[in-house]
Amino acid sequence: MSKILILGSEGYLGSVLVPFLSNNDNYIVGIDKCFFGKNNRKIRNYKLIKKDYNLLNKKFFKNFDIIIDLVNISNDPASELNPKFTNLTNYFNKLKLFKKINSLNIKRYIYMSSCSVYGNNKNIITEKSTPKPISLYSKLCLKFEKYLKKEKKINFTILRLGTLYGWSPRMRYDIAINKIIRDMVFTKKIEILGGEQLRFFCHNQFACYVIKKIITSHSKKSLNKVFNVGNFNTNIVELAKKILKITKFKGANVYHEKHNIDKRSYEVSTRSAKNFLDVNESLNKLTEKSIFETFKKIRKDRKPFNKNKITLTVYKEFLEKNKI
Repeated sequence: MSKILILGSEGYLGSVLVPFLSNNDNYIVGIDKCFFGKNNRKIRNYKLIKKDYNLLNKKFFKNFDIIIDLVNISNDPASELNPKFTNLTNYFNKLKLFKKINSLNIKRYIYMSSCSVYGNNKNIITEKSTPKPISLYSKLCLKFEKYLKKEKKINFTILRLGTLYGWSPRMRYDIAINKIIRDMVFTKKIEILGGEQLRFFCHNQFACYVIKKIITSHSKKSLNKVFNVGNFNTNIVELAKKILKITKFKGANVYHEKHNIDKRSYEVSTRSAKNFLDVNESLNKLTEKSIFETFKKIRKDRKPFNKNKITLTVYKEFLEKNKI
C-alpha cells in the first residue's frame, strides 16, 4: 500500500484520479482549498484536508511516499487575469514546498505539466522537441520543469498532458471536447473559431491510468523523465466531425468562423502514450470509446450551463471576492 498525497484533489482531474487510485488499496490524502467544491465523497481510503498546502509543516509531508501535484491555474485566459497570483500559485508556492520536502524520503513527485509548452510548432512533437510556450500558464509549467530537473533532490516524473476531456464530478465546459459535446446536445449548435489549429487530446481516465502505471511500476524507466501524455491529435474542425460521427448525433449544425486568436498549434507523437498501454489495447479504440462515454454522461447533465463549470468564471469570482 502506497501513501499518496494529491495536491489539488478536488479539481477536474483530481476528482477522477482519487477514486481511480483508491481502487488499488492506496491510502490517499487530498489537499485542496475547495473553491470548486468537495467532489470526492464516500471514497474508500481517502481523507480530504481543506487547506492551502503551504500552511502545512515539514512533518506533515514526511508521512507520504508519493506526491502528485495537480495544482495550477491551468486555463490560459484564467492565468492572465492576475499574473502575480498565477506566478505565486503555479511557481513560487511550489518552490516553498520543495524547500520543505527535499530532505525527506519522498519516493516520487509527479508533476502535471502541459503540452501547451510547445506553443506553435510545425513539426511532430516528441519529448526532445524544443518548447515554445506562449501563455503565462505554459511558461510557468516549463519554468518549474527546469527547476525540477536542476534540483534532482527528489525523484520526479513530469507528465505533459494533452488538452483534457471527459466527465468529472468537477465538470469543465471550457475545454474543447466537453464544450463541443455540450453545445451539440443542448443547443444543437457547434461554433468553431479558427479550427485549423492542431491539438493533442487526452482523456482524463487515460491520464489517471498513466499515473497509476507510474506509481505501481517497479521499473526505473520513468524516474526523472518527461512524458507527453494523450491519445490523439486533430484540428478543431475535424474534431467536431469526429464527435458527430462517433456519437451518431443528428440535428446539430456546425458554424465555422475562420478568424482565430489562439496562436497555439502542435501535433504530438503518441509513441510515449502507447508504451503505457497493455498489449491488447489501442489508442484509436480508447479514443472512440472515451468520446462516446463522455457524450453519454454529458447528455444526462441537468445543469450544463452552470457558471461554476467554466474555470475562467470561477477564478474571476475568486479574485474579486478575495480582493487579490
